[in-house]
Amino acid sequence: MRIALITSLLLTAVAGCTAQPAEGPRLIAVATDSAIVNRDTLEDEPFGIAVLPDGCQAWIGDNAAEGYAANRFDPQSGLPVCSDRLPPGAVIGNIQQTGFPDILP
Repeated sequence: MRIALITSLLLTAVAGCTAQPAEGPRLIAVATDSAIVNRDTLEDEPFGIAVLPDGCQAWIGDNAAEGYAANRFDPQSGLPVCSDRLPPGAVIGNIQQTGFPDILP
């Protein structure tokens, strides 16, 4: 008797659940750059290295319209590249080789 009651309660609760399509855009992100003018890949961008506040390093690039950043990882160990040889905020490399100034809102 108890099992029948629990089963009927569970079936009643599950009967109210329906699958509905999600609202909003179907894609959240795509793996390609959809810029109209800039058809270059990221391989063509001049990247530099920035030292983050925790002492770890990040790849950074800037083509005046978009900025890019990604943490640096050691290819053998997979660990972040960190050291105390450079102060936080230091940037190594010329990341703005396009000659265009940054556009700020």
